[in-house]
Amino acid sequence: MTKHAPLVVETLDDLNPTAVFNAKRDQVVVAVRITPVFGTLDLDLVAAVVDEANRAGFALVREQPFRDEWLLCVFDAYEDND
Repeated sequence: MTKHAPLVVETLDDLNPTAVFNAKRDQVVVAVRITPVFGTLDLDLVAAVVDEANRAGFALVREQPFRDEWLLCVFDAYEDND
């Protein structure tokens, strides 16, 4: 099995929210796998990534397909309004 970078998510097992959504970052780009055979997106996987981002204080600000096999998701940290 291939070890993926923490910012590449092919399955829920690949998602490491602590490593990805780090409080030291202002923005995070995550690549979520699109099934190459059917060109479909696992909405449960995307929802899990977005949910973990929200819990860590990040919001999905944009997404874009990349090379027919990835969905790039850009997350920005919530503004701190102290």
